[in-house]
Amino acid sequence: MPYQDEFWLGNLRELEKLVTELGLTPNTIFGYKRGLSNVKRIPTAEFNLLVSPWVGLNNMKKMEQKLGIPYLHYPTLPIGAFETSKFLREVGGFAGVPKEKIEKLIAEKEAYYYYYIERYADLFLETRVMSKQFTVVSDAQYALGITKFLVNDLGLFPAKQFVVDDTPREFRDAVRSCFKELNFGIEAEVSFETDGYKIHNEIRAHDYHGYPLILGGYWEKEAAKQTDAHFLNVSWPVNERLVMNSYYAGYDGGLKLIEDIYSVAKTRFN
Repeated sequence: MPYQDEFWLGNLRELEKLVTELGLTPNTIFGYKRGLSNVKRIPTAEFNLLVSPWVGLNNMKKMEQKLGIPYLHYPTLPIGAFETSKFLREVGGFAGVPKEKIEKLIAEKEAYYYYYIERYADLFLETRVMSKQFTVVSDAQYALGITKFLVNDLGLFPAKQFVVDDTPREFRDAVRSCFKELNFGIEAEVSFETDGYKIHNEIRAHDYHGYPLILGGYWEKEAAKQTDAHFLNVSWPVNERLVMNSYYAGYDGGLKLIEDIYSVAKTRFN
């Protein structure tokens, strides 16, 4: 799955960059120029950082028990300004970074981010481009991260979201609760479902009140056509885009996701 691998590594590099800008020294073990030497340094870590709803959580607990390494579990992949600023505050606070330094970094990043958002505000406010409702069909990390971004940063409203990575039952309540932590008192209904036939039937049966936005794997493209939806291929299988060095994490990743969404939406009206 080259798309998934390269996109995952791109997100990892962006998170590594953000942590570095806090003044910390990440010890990433995957990706370019990463390897066994980084693995050997794991026991010397001051703390572990897990950015995932559930994958890797048991490993964090084992390293805490056996090596005495505390960990910070941040369940949401930070996409866009709201979640990334929250991420920086939590990581910086956990690591003991001075608050003034954290807030200065956030102010610089948000000024850059909102500069671009303001330039295209008219486009985002064009209700004819898409309805306010969206559905994500992906693994827990992308479904949660993208849902929070679309609600908190773009003001869209979630229809049912579908998590398709067969999340173990012992983690589902915690993941489900994360979908309720959205701005404006909004909560997203989430279904843990691996049967594409059932997912597509639910998508087709929902009244989105306009042009909905569906983000998922290539199999969801047909359901998107049947509901007159805008479709963006963000998860496996991928059949219509090439990803070599891209990502959705962080401030820049949020801008990239906006580009991808509105490029798809605007194409229908040209």
